[in-house]
Amino acid sequence: MRPLEIHPPTLGRIVHYRGKQSLLAPRAAIVTATVDSLDPRGVEAGEVPALDSAEHVHLWVFTPGEKGGFAEFNVPRGEPADGQPATAGTIPPGTWCWPPRV
Repeated sequence: MRPLEIHPPTLGRIVHYRGKQSLLAPRAAIVTATVDSLDPRGVEAGEVPALDSAEHVHLWVFTPGEKGGFAEFNVPRGEPADGQPATAGTIPPGTWCWPPRV
């Protein structure tokens, strides 16, 4: 497995997301906003949350079933604590990582 991809997040990229409840239910998600794409006027108007850093993103998380998905805001990039490769199973709950290359 390749080491963690170090590219900054970009608008429209697919990432993996681990839910906040710490269940191992990895989900595909698409990046809907980055610090480079977020409109500051929307943040100032209170229409969209701010991002804490260049590694934080807003996501649309895809789920099976009728609902189809949900939004998550200001999600940080996840790093495994023990040096393992970053996957949705090794990152902390409520974080994202790049999908592994196959």
